[in-house]
Amino acid sequence: MWGLLLIYSGIIFFINIHTGGIYSAQEGRAAIVARNMINSGDYAKIEIKGEPENEKPIFCYWMYALSGKIFGVNEFSVRLPSVLAALVSIFCAAYLGMRIYGQPTGYISGYILATMFGFVNLGRIARIDMVLCAFYAVAMLLLYEGYFRKRKGNAWLYLFYVVLAVGVAVKGPVSVFLVGLTVLILLIMEWNFKKTMTMLWELKPISGSLICLAICVPWLIFEMSRTTQDFAWDFFWTQNIDRFLGVHTQFCEGKRKTFFYYFPKLFAMALPWSLLVPFMLWQYRKSWRKLRPETWFLLIWVLAVFGFFSCSFIKRGDYLLPLFPALAVLIGRYTALQTEKGFRITGHWKIVWGVLAGLTFVVWLGIIFGWFASLTQAMIDEKIPHMSQRDGMALRDYLEIFSAYPWITLILAGAALAVLFLFGRQLQKGESFKALSTLMGILLIVFVFFYTCLDPISGRTRTTKDFCLRIQPLLPPDAYVAYIGSWVDEAVFFVNRDYENCTGKLDMVYDAKNDTFKFKYIISDSDYWNNELSKQKFAKRLEVLDATVSDHHYPLTLLRVKD
Repeated sequence: MWGLLLIYSGIIFFINIHTGGIYSAQEGRAAIVARNMINSGDYAKIEIKGEPENEKPIFCYWMYALSGKIFGVNEFSVRLPSVLAALVSIFCAAYLGMRIYGQPTGYISGYILATMFGFVNLGRIARIDMVLCAFYAVAMLLLYEGYFRKRKGNAWLYLFYVVLAVGVAVKGPVSVFLVGLTVLILLIMEWNFKKTMTMLWELKPISGSLICLAICVPWLIFEMSRTTQDFAWDFFWTQNIDRFLGVHTQFCEGKRKTFFYYFPKLFAMALPWSLLVPFMLWQYRKSWRKLRPETWFLLIWVLAVFGFFSCSFIKRGDYLLPLFPALAVLIGRYTALQTEKGFRITGHWKIVWGVLAGLTFVVWLGIIFGWFASLTQAMIDEKIPHMSQRDGMALRDYLEIFSAYPWITLILAGAALAVLFLFGRQLQKGESFKALSTLMGILLIVFVFFYTCLDPISGRTRTTKDFCLRIQPLLPPDAYVAYIGSWVDEAVFFVNRDYENCTGKLDMVYDAKNDTFKFKYIISDSDYWNNELSKQKFAKRLEVLDATVSDHHYPLTLLRVKD
């Protein structure tokens, strides 16, 4: 069973991660740092010209460099740490589910986490938060084994504090705050002073704090010594406390996102399994006071992470990753119980299926006739709450694919509805285990199809790789390139030339007093070139050599100063 879970998860997370180009800022940053570490042999420095060295701890960059040293610095190597971290998180969820509720719940929990859409998407790209998720899952598992399983402290707690301290080196003190908040809520729930104090003492806070300090203090000294700036202030205050409080912050243009930002975000990221949550909450609406202490451990784990980041000034979907293993176990428990009972639905499901089939046909017509163009444009213009500009661009890319192959899209939609009909028939007959197996097979096919067919096609507008490979012959090996208008880390990686980050500073590129250019080659944001540079008097002295395709997520144009 463990082997099957590994194979199933491995297919979903490893398939095609070596292709498609690097297409996010974190991936570009990881690739640049890894290459610089390997080329220079200096593994004590995060070196990205024009960017701060102390924005993130160095631990994850060592993982990228080690992976790059073995496999070469490419798409596969920068994504491998996230993929392995996702697999570790899946196995932690399966192990926790098994230890708390038994083997069926454990294995189902692993499959559920391996097929949550948001978790899969973030696990397949370079994300420090996914590595943090793995360390946090391991730490919480050790905390459960070290105390909460038998309500008695044991040696596992010492390993819990070790993993927790290493987690600080991954992304700072946030994991300590989250664990502390979870334990604090569990302490308050005891409602008994004597039991609370006993619980607090058995958690070994003094020896645990000494272990954390023994690991974190040398790490902090190392981080401060490797940077030219005050790491303790800039990292702990600017990157952590200020991001949470939003005091005079420059992030998100100084605008706090609504407290309810994560409610639709988490629902979307946990699909399709989040569809079961309303039914789960309804079933336990009257018996929540009788829940097992272990279930409360998982619930508070989820609520502490969700509540903490909901109160944060800065909100991003990947911040929620540490709660996913616990959420998967809770949903896995509900699913296992329904499966054991031989869950059965009435024949009314066919009405729902018919409505869904009708909506699918309407959506297909909307794609064919371009009815969703205004929706995607509104998302791109960031006029729809909780949807980013990149979400709109990605949706536009997929709509273009579907509209280009309308009949294939209709056939695939029909096949999906047919399988869904089979799924409903199985549930109507009470064959819940067979239905669950069918669903897992469907999800595997969906992920394989998406990441081998749809994702590569849309990827051409999410990465600058093709553009950078085209301009390689146009740039001499010793070319010195100026980036202006926007800063795209992945372009810097693929262009692989010495450069200057001149974003927002035209005077760094052009000397108006002497009417001279300081660089022969300029890579400009295409919008900046069309709206700003091309209207300057000196524009006639610039020659456009190449540009990204239209509607690119990161539009760039290569310019050369004429002799």
